[in-house]
Amino acid sequence: MTASWRDRTLKELLAEHGLAGVPEEPFPTDGWSGARFSYLRSIDGAGFVLKRGSPAHDWLARALLDTQFREAEFVDRAVRQHLPFLSVMFGPLVLPYLGAAVDGDESVILMPDLSTDLLAWERPGHSRAIDPSVIERVIEVIARLHTLAWWTASGDEPELPWCPLRERITLLTPASAERYRAEGNPVGEIFLAGWEAFDRHASTEARALIGRLTADPDPLIDALARLPVVGLHGDLKLSNVAVSDDGRVGIIDWQMVMKGPVAVELGWLLVSNVAVLPHEPELVLADYFDAVRRATPGDDDIVGDRSTTTDLALIVGLLLRGWRKGLDAEAGATLASGVAATEDLSWWCARAADAAARHL
Repeated sequence: MTASWRDRTLKELLAEHGLAGVPEEPFPTDGWSGARFSYLRSIDGAGFVLKRGSPAHDWLARALLDTQFREAEFVDRAVRQHLPFLSVMFGPLVLPYLGAAVDGDESVILMPDLSTDLLAWERPGHSRAIDPSVIERVIEVIARLHTLAWWTASGDEPELPWCPLRERITLLTPASAERYRAEGNPVGEIFLAGWEAFDRHASTEARALIGRLTADPDPLIDALARLPVVGLHGDLKLSNVAVSDDGRVGIIDWQMVMKGPVAVELGWLLVSNVAVLPHEPELVLADYFDAVRRATPGDDDIVGDRSTTTDLALIVGLLLRGWRKGLDAEAGATLASGVAATEDLSWWCARAADAAARHL
């Protein structure tokens, strides 16, 4: 077996890719985690990015119980092609990584600079729909990713240190936000301000639902446990996706890679990308279910009951991102789909409350 990334130093990793002695430059990003990034430029002008992770400075790693450097482990296995979908079973999906290494008490991941190729995510004051054909291509790739059994352990490889379901779906609840604020993390204030806006604009039923699940997420976790389990990326913001001219789709930021029902992936996909999704949630979900059917003709067991998956995706989405929907509604924003944020919030509140009455 090829040596693990834990036995490779950063110096060795850089030397393997002709970057020995290349100085690191600052590389600002619009991400919210505490991961650290730097930029390197090779002699021939090619750009590369280093991503450093450690629970010591990454609040997201701490919140998601990531003590084993989950993304570095995933990257290492992908580069060593121990994940069978990598270029073998699924050519259109690209994991654009060069390797991982250790630098002191940090994990370090090396990748080419894709900053000009990544699809836009929401930024303050901006809401621009991505071309529908691009979204369709990404959804096709996501559906194909879900249909492949790349996540099952094989041979002498232990299981990946998966992101835990409970911590994932409760990552942004009011209770979690309170904890972040108590730790001195500025994201806590942002999330709490959003939940306060949510309380001002959401329905009584939706506010009660968020309150119940914040206090006790077990009913939602139990309902999700009744659905089929697949391998999930875990953080499908479109700012983590790059689509090349030849049609290949590259996906980065696998810190939340997990096993779970597709409802978790779909809920986050819908709520984290409202600034760029050209269609309303129902159309996006319909495109996804159609893509699953094309990927697995006559057998879409990865979805389970379609209506149940849809219902739970909407509950997960509101629990994770109701705070942002509150801020958008209060600002009088219009989403990339053309729907007013107030109308969008009302739709999500009604659908999630109805879904909870059926399943929780």
